[in-house]
Amino acid sequence: MENNESKHDINLLDALIVLARYKTMVFTIVFSITLVSLGVSLIWPQSFRSTAVILPPVQQQSLSGLAGMLGGALPISLGGSPQISPEVILTILNSRSLRVEIVEEFDLAEAYGTDIMEEILMRLNEAITVEESREGGFGFNPIIALRISVTDEDPVKAQQVAEFIVSRVDETVNKINRDNATEQFQMLESRFERNLAELEQAENALRSFQETHGIIEIEEQGKALINTIATLRAEIVETEVAVAVLRETVNATNPELLRFERTLSALEGQYQSLLQRSEQQAGSMQVLPAMQDVPGLALEYYRLFREVTVQGRIYETLFPQYDFQKLNLESARRGIQVLDAAHLPTYKDAPRRAFIVLGGMVFSIFLSFLIVFYRNMMANGARTNSRRYQQIRELQEQLGFGRKSS
Repeated sequence: MENNESKHDINLLDALIVLARYKTMVFTIVFSITLVSLGVSLIWPQSFRSTAVILPPVQQQSLSGLAGMLGGALPISLGGSPQISPEVILTILNSRSLRVEIVEEFDLAEAYGTDIMEEILMRLNEAITVEESREGGFGFNPIIALRISVTDEDPVKAQQVAEFIVSRVDETVNKINRDNATEQFQMLESRFERNLAELEQAENALRSFQETHGIIEIEEQGKALINTIATLRAEIVETEVAVAVLRETVNATNPELLRFERTLSALEGQYQSLLQRSEQQAGSMQVLPAMQDVPGLALEYYRLFREVTVQGRIYETLFPQYDFQKLNLESARRGIQVLDAAHLPTYKDAPRRAFIVLGGMVFSIFLSFLIVFYRNMMANGARTNSRRYQQIRELQEQLGFGRKSS
């Protein structure tokens, strides 16, 4: 143990002696490389970073979410248009089309000194950084904010590019959300206008019948059944609208769409069953004595009254949704929210001169030690003509770094 410690002490002492012997060389290398690092840090072009933070649009509840809140029961509220997800916004930020727009807007071909689009885009990608901020917790968490940073030698240009990115993303998100809302509104509008026409037709037919034959009093049991049929028919119409919306946004095998289609089929079967029951009940309905001699007249009146009730219930269901969706189209802003606008950077982001100089100094110390110990080893080997020295000389000769001995 003592011999090993003495050997370590001797090796350390030998190393210190070697460094002392070549101290001038060590100082020269360290000083030279450190000076070069300082010069590089001083002539290295400065760059400035401008950063903007945006918040994705608030996500509206989906059809499945609303149905789940109701325990799978209908009616389903279609108020509020679907918003695109933060992941889609992230895709827009990283899209090639947005990068090309930046290149054209700020004439980056001239700034970068090249006309090759791929090279320009590579340099632009290095200047743009997109970072995600997600909710805390475990598993996959939604994005709550996006940080967009642009680096450039000109601080004003860095700010302008960041502002341009935020502006274009906002326009794109607005357009996509508005297109989605418009498509959903048009479906709802088409069904609502059809309901208005059918309601008007049913009301005119009932009024014409009453003007000709008078009013028939329907039993309370018959009215209750008609109200049940009207409510069920309103649920069917809402489900039809929901299915139409889903068919435009998902594929035919989507589980949510298939579930709504099964619900629609079940509701239609129940509706047909109630219609048959109402027809049977209308046959035994008590009417005014004056109408007893007219076969089928009571049944006709029952059907007209039922159709008016059904169309009225559909109107009561569709109109609030139609009106709310119309307000969304006219007044709601569906774009991103800017939490922190792009600022004008006043302090450089790079180069980090202290790190460059410190890195150069550390490297120079390591390099000087390596050179010093190598030269010392070669000097000792030449003096003793050791086998290791001969092998190193042979390697140098084979690599062309030394002359072959004659």
